[in-house]
Amino acid sequence: MKQYRNITFSILFGLTLLTSCESLLEVEPEEVLLAEDYLGDDQIDARSALFGVLSQLQGVVGQYVVLGELRADLVNVNANSIDELQEVNNHNISEDNSYADLTTMFSIINNCNFALEGIDTDAYENQLLDDYASILRIRTWAQMQILINYGKLPYITKPIRTSDELDDTYPLLSVDQALDQLISNLAEVEGVENVTKYAGSLGFSIFDMIPDQDILLGDLHLWKGNNTLAATRYKAFLDKEALQGVLYLSGSNSVTVTKSGESYSWVSRWLNIFGETVRTSEVINYVGFSEQYRQPNNSFTVVTDQLSASLSIIYNWADQSVGFEGEPKIEGIDTRVSSSVDAFSDLLPIKKYQYDYFTWNRAAKVYLRYAEAINYAGHPEQALAILNGIFNNPDVDPVDAPIFENGEAYLNFDINTYYATNSSDEPISGYLGVRGRVGMAPVGLDIDVTSASAIEQVGALILNEAALELAFEGNRWEDLVRFSRRSNDPTILANAVANKFVTAGESGAAATVGQKLLNPENWYLPLSIPDNFVSQ
Repeated sequence: MKQYRNITFSILFGLTLLTSCESLLEVEPEEVLLAEDYLGDDQIDARSALFGVLSQLQGVVGQYVVLGELRADLVNVNANSIDELQEVNNHNISEDNSYADLTTMFSIINNCNFALEGIDTDAYENQLLDDYASILRIRTWAQMQILINYGKLPYITKPIRTSDELDDTYPLLSVDQALDQLISNLAEVEGVENVTKYAGSLGFSIFDMIPDQDILLGDLHLWKGNNTLAATRYKAFLDKEALQGVLYLSGSNSVTVTKSGESYSWVSRWLNIFGETVRTSEVINYVGFSEQYRQPNNSFTVVTDQLSASLSIIYNWADQSVGFEGEPKIEGIDTRVSSSVDAFSDLLPIKKYQYDYFTWNRAAKVYLRYAEAINYAGHPEQALAILNGIFNNPDVDPVDAPIFENGEAYLNFDINTYYATNSSDEPISGYLGVRGRVGMAPVGLDIDVTSASAIEQVGALILNEAALELAFEGNRWEDLVRFSRRSNDPTILANAVANKFVTAGESGAAATVGQKLLNPENWYLPLSIPDNFVSQ
C-alpha cells in the first residue's frame, strides 16, 4: 500500500501550503494578509490563493519534463543520471521513485479546492469570478497530468482538512469518464477571462502562468476523440490572438534562407524562442523562478546535466531536407538541431532549458495539435497546410492554399487577419507553418492514397513534426500515448521507444521495453487506490 500512503500524505501535505505559499515570487506579506481582503468563512484571500497554487507549479517542472520525455524516445539518460532517472528511462519504476510521487500534484489540487470553496463567486457582485475561473483551470490542468500519467483520476473536489475525511467515498474515474467530467467542469467558467488585475512579478506575467480555457478544452476534446470540437477550440484561441495583433508564428522567430549561386545559407531566429527572456510572440504559458522569492529552479541541474538528447532524435533531425520559397528541396540538416542540443558534446546536453523560466505551452504546440485535430476530423489537406505553411511549396501558389475560403470557421484562415497581402489580395507574409518557419521543405502524401490512408499518413507526419519541433519540452510521452490510443495501435508508442534503445546500441533493452509497452496497461505509472475510491 505504498502508493496509498503517498496519496494520503499528498493531500495532508497540501493542508499546510496555503499558509506558506501566500504569494508568487515578489509579493510582500502585508499585500496579501489584510483582514479586509479575506473571503468567506475560511478567510482565503483570492490573490493569496491564486499565487499560492502558481508557486506550487514551480515544484512540478522537473517531474513534468522527466515523465513527459524520459519515458519516450527523444531523451535518454547519461553517465550523470541518478538511479531514479535510470528507472524511468527503462520503464522499471520502483514504488519510492520520487518522479512517480503524487505529493505536489495532489497538494495543488487540494489547495485549488480550498480556494474554490473559499471564493464565493456570488459575493462582491462576482468581482472574484476571474480568480475562481483561473484557479479552476489550474486544477483542471493538474488533474489532466495525473490522468495522462496514471491512466485514472482519483477525483476529489472538496478540500481535505483532516485524515478522517480521507475515509469518505470518492469517485475513481477512467480516462474517458475523467475527460467528460473535466470538460463539464470548465463549462462553469465559459466566457470568463483569466485574471489580469494582478501585476507581474520580477518581469513575469501572472496571466501567462494560467492555462487558457480554449487550449485546455482543445486538449481535453483531442484526447476524447472529439476532433471537430478540439479544432474549434484551438482555432478560437488562434483567432483571438490574431485579432488582438499577437499573431503567433509570424516571421519574428523564423529562419531566413538565402540562395547564392548554386548554394544556400540560412540564419536562424528560431533559437530566440529559448533565450534568457520570455519570447511573448511564441510563448503562451510558462513557470517563472527566482532565487530571491520562493523556490529556485531545483530541477535545472537535473534536466541539463542528467538528461541527454537521444540519438533517435539526432538522426531524425539529420534526415530532414531544407526548403526555400518556391525552390526544390535540398539535402540539409534540420535547422532546429543546433538550438535544441549541443551536438558537439559527448553527453548531448539539451539547450532549450532556461534557469529563470520553463515554457510548458507555446504557439507551435497549439498549431500542431490544431493540425492533428483537423486531420482526424477528416481534413488532411488543410492539416498539411498548417504543418508546412503556404510559402514553401513550389507546386502550390500561396493564394490557393486549402486553408482559405472554407465554409467551416474552424478550417478557415482569414487572409487579411493572418497575412499581409499585396495589391491583388495575395498573401505575401504571415503565418509561415511549423516547417516553413524553420526553412524545412514541405512534406506530403504518397500518390493516389485513399482518404483513410491519407489521414493516417498525415497523422504520422504531424507526430514526427511534433518530435522535431517540441523535443524535450515535456510533451512527447502524452503525444505517443494519444496517437496510440486513438489508433488502437500500441506499436506506435512501443516501436518509437524501442528505437531509442536500438540507436543507442542497447538491443536487449529495446526488446524488453518494446515488448512491455505493447501492453497499454504498462503505459501508466502504478497507483494503488484505497477501497473508498470507487470506480463509476
